[in-house]
Amino acid sequence: MPAPRPRITPSAYVAGAVVTVSGVLGAAVLSSPTVLAAALAAIVLILAWGWAGTLNLPTPRGTVGTVALGGLALVAAVGTRTTGPWLVWMPAALSLAMIAAFAHQVFRSDGRPRVVQSVSAVVLALGVLACGVLLVPPANTPEGVALVLGALAAATASSLTDLLGRWQALDGWLSALAMLAGGAAAVLVSFYLGVPWTTWLLLGVASGALSHAMRAILADLPTMAHARPRLVCALASVMIVGIVPYLIALVFVSTALPA
Repeated sequence: MPAPRPRITPSAYVAGAVVTVSGVLGAAVLSSPTVLAAALAAIVLILAWGWAGTLNLPTPRGTVGTVALGGLALVAAVGTRTTGPWLVWMPAALSLAMIAAFAHQVFRSDGRPRVVQSVSAVVLALGVLACGVLLVPPANTPEGVALVLGALAAATASSLTDLLGRWQALDGWLSALAMLAGGAAAVLVSFYLGVPWTTWLLLGVASGALSHAMRAILADLPTMAHARPRLVCALASVMIVGIVPYLIALVFVSTALPA
């Protein structure tokens, strides 16, 4: 019988990185959509730099180039828009990025081992970056800025609850604690900004759960013993919540997305 795998201790490094990245994006969204797009472009480059090593992918240089170019295309597709429809160029950018991901595999000269894993990992990275880019449209209105700040606060709060996993008795409660902390953080943001707390409660619960889920998926990777993969984990868990304020704006806060 194989020996049981050692239990993974939650990383204070990851939590600290989530707090830092969320703070940077929060400051950027308070500045302007252009500054936010620039911050997202920087995150794209950092995540691309560490993605192949995090997932232990073959041909890391090609993966870096594919993820970086695809991510920057997504940022440009949304960040250069000044009026709606905000996502009109995003499908084209995402399609070209995925074509580049497959083309990278075609032109590999190493016999293409683990080709399915490589393509899947690149597509996952592009999906995470596409979610992060969705932070830009709401940043053009005061209501949208409040939604983005609530989502980032929820991601930050959920990362801190991960540290409670150091106690084995709380292992099974981490998802619930992440949702509870995320909802509470977003509600606090709503009180501070003077907006209806009920919508922000939903925003926080969803953002906290999604951010926690991304970290939980990556936490089992053997590479998480190193600093660069932990940074990638933190970046991905913040970027993934970008879809939440955009969807909340579409469904519940129509004034958060200008026409």
